[in-house]
Amino acid sequence: MPTLSSNLVSDLKHHLFDSPVDFRSEVIYFLIVDRFHDGHDAAGDVEGSEQEDSKGLFDRSRQDWGKYWGGNLQGVINKIDYLKELGVTALWLSPLFEQVSDLQFSRAPMHGYWTRDFKRINPRFVKVGESNSIAESPTLKRLVDACHAAGIKVVLDIVCNHSSPEINGSKGVVLDDGVLLADFNNDQNAFYYHEGEITDWEDEYQLIHQEMMGLATFNEKNIEYRKYIKSAIQKWLDAGIDALRVDTLKHMPIWFWQEFTTAMKAHKPGLFMFGEYGFSKPWEQRSVDYVNNIGMSILDFGLCDGIRFCFSGQEPGGFHQVERVLFYDRVYHRANELVTFIDNHDMPRFLSIVPDSRKLDLALVMLMTLRGVPCLFYGTEQYLNNSTSGGQDPYNRPMMDSWDTNSHSYKLVQALLKLRNQNQALAMGAHHTAWINDDFFLYTRNFRDSAVMVMVNKSDQDHVVNAENIQMPNGDYTCLITGYPVTIADGRLQGYSVHGNSAMVISAEGVPVQAPLVAVFQINGFETQPGQSLAIIGDCDELGDWDHAKAYGMEYVNDNTWTATVGFDRPEASVLNFKFIVLQANGEPIVEYLINRKTVLPQNGRIAINCFWNTPN
Repeated sequence: MPTLSSNLVSDLKHHLFDSPVDFRSEVIYFLIVDRFHDGHDAAGDVEGSEQEDSKGLFDRSRQDWGKYWGGNLQGVINKIDYLKELGVTALWLSPLFEQVSDLQFSRAPMHGYWTRDFKRINPRFVKVGESNSIAESPTLKRLVDACHAAGIKVVLDIVCNHSSPEINGSKGVVLDDGVLLADFNNDQNAFYYHEGEITDWEDEYQLIHQEMMGLATFNEKNIEYRKYIKSAIQKWLDAGIDALRVDTLKHMPIWFWQEFTTAMKAHKPGLFMFGEYGFSKPWEQRSVDYVNNIGMSILDFGLCDGIRFCFSGQEPGGFHQVERVLFYDRVYHRANELVTFIDNHDMPRFLSIVPDSRKLDLALVMLMTLRGVPCLFYGTEQYLNNSTSGGQDPYNRPMMDSWDTNSHSYKLVQALLKLRNQNQALAMGAHHTAWINDDFFLYTRNFRDSAVMVMVNKSDQDHVVNAENIQMPNGDYTCLITGYPVTIADGRLQGYSVHGNSAMVISAEGVPVQAPLVAVFQINGFETQPGQSLAIIGDCDELGDWDHAKAYGMEYVNDNTWTATVGFDRPEASVLNFKFIVLQANGEPIVEYLINRKTVLPQNGRIAINCFWNTPN
């Protein structure tokens, strides 16, 4: 394999090749900054919310759910050890941008989605008198440094679609680092659309051009707007932000997101991004088109609904609701990168729709063991909930009130996150259903020689398992949750009783690839048939040096997805030439229709190399 000078490699890697960070092994914790923890009270500092007391935006009694309650960045810093002990590896923060300073319908923008200046921090989240410049804020730097020291990535929630609603005659006033840039009511430069409210949520034109809930909607065709929003988010990346969650994807066209993601990843190679396509479903083509073509993943509303419907009975089918969603995984280019969840800030918490902590435990087991990148909404690990008005916004955003690291719920989540860290099958593996009915679900996750088996019984009655063809190594196991013994013999589990409202998880940890550099290859776009498998060939010994007989075999994920982890040990960064082949039972390979692929391999780390099968036109 030819080698390159370090300067040239750095330039190539930055400008030509994108080797994304492999986010599939992460666990995300999502918190509303204002509702998490006040880190200033303990220190005797005055925080930004308190100086707004005279405007009525801040309620120190925490009785008015529409106002600021005092959570801040120092509060997050103070609880990093709590999150680290839980097993969190990525922290998603609600938007940190400077907000409007007025009430609308008695509500303050504590949520962070009514932005006034995308290049400054909300002063309510830092101490009074502290600079709210992104580059100069000592609190932001302490937060990023504390997270990174704990092995936690920082995920920033961003909004590109809109600014603020009509408040006291003002609407959509946006500043560029303190300098007036746009004003909806005096929009001389066409920063905004002016086409009224959305009335038909199935009409693509309305979704993009018209307003939701009166929010001033940016005109993405305006190049000055696009320059501004890209430069603003790049400033946050420069401050140490590791990943981005993007609001309201479906309200801006695909071409905008393609341009935006390209700019972000050119600025920070390897950046992981995921967005909110509200109520996305894999059987609805528009949402699939977005996730497959915009350069980022999405929040998996389909699986969220499946799990919630399963336990709430809102729709019939029980666990078949979940299985239905997984059946469609083949329509996504990278279903294993979808960000999964069971509740968030825009819907009632799980306990508001299913008021049974036992059922929440089962849902958490599924969230942490099914495919995708799991995201835990703050406080779920402490059964945090308020069901006033059915738990709808804003009652789904209570103040975090417990930090008990010995509670049942905390220990359960902790054990599940430890398992995700130890067994690569949960991040990378294929899903196999061994048994399913409305009330009972038995499935395995498999990758290389690693496997996890999960049994979930949501009925009140014990369930006796008689299942064959279980994709687990034979042997005696101990359930990680209950401590009960489980024996797999000849791929069977016979006459085993699983108690009502309980789950069992057993793990067979394989040997992960160990090397200075681990490259995670994934290929989509070739739907394999029985008897076919995929492999990688390339210009190095690890990939067979172009010898089909020595090609590196890949692991099945679904009919449209194969993956492989390959270890490389090189004295310096290098260029890799490679392609994919299909191995067939008749011995005749199907080779990609292209000269080769290229990527730059760094000396160390873990990178993802995501590809789409190339076929003749």
